[in-house]
Amino acid sequence: MDAIFRRREFAILAIAATAAVLALGGPARAEEQTEQGPKLEFWKGHFERSAEPFHEWDSEKEIPAVCARCHSATGVPEYLATGKNTPAAHVKNGLACADCHADMLTYARHTVSKVTFPSGATVDSGNNDSNLCMTCHQGRESTASVNKAIAGLPLDTPDPKLNFVHVHFFGAGATRYGTQAKVGYEYDGKKYVGLFEHMPNVSTCTGCHQPHTGEVKIDRCGGCHDGVKTLADLADIRMSTRGDFDGNGKEEGLAKEIAGLQSQLYVAIQTYAKNVGGVGIGFSEAAYPHWFADKNGNGRIDPEEVSMANKYPAYTPRLLQAVYNYTYAVRDPGGAYHNGKYVLQLLYDSLDSLAASGKAGVTMTGKVRPDVN
Repeated sequence: MDAIFRRREFAILAIAATAAVLALGGPARAEEQTEQGPKLEFWKGHFERSAEPFHEWDSEKEIPAVCARCHSATGVPEYLATGKNTPAAHVKNGLACADCHADMLTYARHTVSKVTFPSGATVDSGNNDSNLCMTCHQGRESTASVNKAIAGLPLDTPDPKLNFVHVHFFGAGATRYGTQAKVGYEYDGKKYVGLFEHMPNVSTCTGCHQPHTGEVKIDRCGGCHDGVKTLADLADIRMSTRGDFDGNGKEEGLAKEIAGLQSQLYVAIQTYAKNVGGVGIGFSEAAYPHWFADKNGNGRIDPEEVSMANKYPAYTPRLLQAVYNYTYAVRDPGGAYHNGKYVLQLLYDSLDSLAASGKAGVTMTGKVRPDVN
């Protein structure tokens, strides 16, 4: 009897399970979702569980409200619903599927009608998924916040009250929109490019990037850019934008031109800081606030120099502007492809400002500023 009862019980469960599958659209629907949707890979991108963005608060009880939007398991939907965030309970896995997905059966994403950048500027890309991406990938500071920090201060006088203004990481959405977002530091009297319009199939965030891992869809690049087959090949991309922007005597791929200007700007920052502030400066990825005093004068920041107690102490407004834009370019490693002209304009103007001080040991001879057309 027990055996008969168990067989009847199994049959009932099987029927119920079949009914549930049919109610959800059946096997064909499940296969279709798996086929169309991007695959989920752990230990990459948004699911790189060992990465610092998911472990910054391991020793804390909560994630601060200012960070919770993009670093907690409930931050994005809370922000979209209320326009603000509260401190969030810290879990070591950080980001959750529901941060982007409003429905875990259909995998529909949250509806985002517009994006508000740190400058206060708002945009609607016309693509909901891109708006969702830019809710976090936008930076945290702007021209306005830098100007607020330096308001009323002499341009070349060190002020111990001035501190590094950090644009934050991976602000690709801001770079794409350029002066429409004003998250880079834009100098008074200069004109900057706005939205970089790419080709239709690569004009959205997920048109170029796998949404879960962030990896670039390289196969889409070669259709327009000859010879692009690997990530390394991207650095050679150069279309209609003309000019030797970094002044090294040759026109190169935009990524290489940006790297050239970045390198020169870093040297100019160090020279100016030493000459004007009397204290050497250097950049380090190791810890916030990333710019530290180079106490031993060896041109780099050594491990023993990385501490809040050794944060750079002698910023002038001119130095803060240049440091901000240098960091901006570093924080968007895909800037050459998101909006290369905008990044080049920011770097060129920062270098030009330091050159105008006469204290940075730099000349603008041979360098070209990208136009705004």
